[in-house]
Amino acid sequence: MTTQTGGPAMPAGIRTLLFDVLGTVVDEAGSIVAETSAALAAEGADPGRGPGLAQEWAHRTDALTAQLAAGEAPWRSNDALRRAALHEAAAADLDGLALEVFDDLALVGHRLRPWPDSAAALHALAGTFTVVALSNADLAQLADMSAAGGLAWHCVLSAELARTCKPDPAVYRMALDLLDLDPRQTMMVAAHPWDLRAAAAHGMRTAYVSRPGEGIPAPDDSFDVTAADLADLAALRAPAP
Repeated sequence: MTTQTGGPAMPAGIRTLLFDVLGTVVDEAGSIVAETSAALAAEGADPGRGPGLAQEWAHRTDALTAQLAAGEAPWRSNDALRRAALHEAAAADLDGLALEVFDDLALVGHRLRPWPDSAAALHALAGTFTVVALSNADLAQLADMSAAGGLAWHCVLSAELARTCKPDPAVYRMALDLLDLDPRQTMMVAAHPWDLRAAAAHGMRTAYVSRPGEGIPAPDDSFDVTAADLADLAALRAPAP
């Protein structure tokens, strides 16, 4: 594969862009830190403990998600996974949050804020490509965060439709099958190399987007496009016919 960094054109033949959302289009980590700190402040606790609790919450969410993707745990929605992980993290770090504060914080997946460049970049890319969300977030979460953040999609697909999570191959097959996509004309866009590796295994093209605090490519990773952010990706012109 040829890697471009801010190159002049997208690879030829691409018709559809499948976007990871959590961490790639929305600032998942930053949003959760902000909301966790605000929840602690509402409880009269030190909001400075927010980043640590948020990190532990994210770690436990990732572990539960990985178990689900590997078929080692029964299906649960992303909301349910986040709630279970928050319960574990709060029990380990705090004496407990008030129920109403806990309940509100557990639904943070509906309020994740887009990265500043995301809305405009999606709009620009939608003029040339079919833009599709392919996310581990629930459909209800995707609807809420897209509406609040001005994220315009041609289609939104959640891994919940396959009752699993990325990188389970079933999620990528679902997207290709439901939308009748040719993988050679489809590009996965993500800030997580593991997501791109899984998509490439299905014959898709890949675009790595750098986001602070998200995945870092391994030395032997190779992607069709490497972009500094979504604005950089949107700046790549379509190839000449």
